[in-house]
Amino acid sequence: MKNSVIRSTWVISPIVLFFLFSCASTQQKQVESGDAEFYNSLGTASAERGQYDKAMTDFNKALEINPKFAMAYNNRGMAHMAKGQHDKAIADFNKALQINPMLALAYGNRGRAYYFKKEYDKSWDDIKKVQALGYQIPPEFLDDLRKASGREK
Repeated sequence: MKNSVIRSTWVISPIVLFFLFSCASTQQKQVESGDAEFYNSLGTASAERGQYDKAMTDFNKALEINPKFAMAYNNRGMAHMAKGQHDKAIADFNKALQINPMLALAYGNRGRAYYFKKEYDKSWDDIKKVQALGYQIPPEFLDDLRKASGREK
C-alpha cells in the first residue's frame, strides 16, 4: 500500500506542478496585461492635464510591458502631436495601425497629423479610411481640411 501511495505521488505531483505553473503563467500574463492598461490609463490622465512628457513615460512603460498594445501607440502619438512632434506622432499611429489595421481612431489621428504637416492628400486618404470603417469625422475638421487643401469633397 505504501508503495502505491508513493507511486501515485510521483505520477500526480508532476501533473499538479504543471497545473500550478500553468496557472501562475496565465496569472502573470494577466497581471502584465493589466499593468499595461494601468500605465496607458495613467498616461491618458497625464495627457489630459497637459503633462505630455509624463504621459509619454507612462505610454512607454505600457508598451514595454505589452509591445502589441495598439491603443498605447495611438495615445503616445497624440502626446507627440500635442507637442508639435508630428513625424513622431505619425510613426506611432503607423505602429498602432500595423498592429490593428481596423483602429479608426489611429487613422483619424494620423490624418490630423498629416493636416498639420500640410500633407493634405495623405490626410484625405486617412479621413476616407475612417469613414469607410463607419465612423464620422467632425464637420469642423472636414471644413478646415477642405479649405486648406482646396478640395470640395
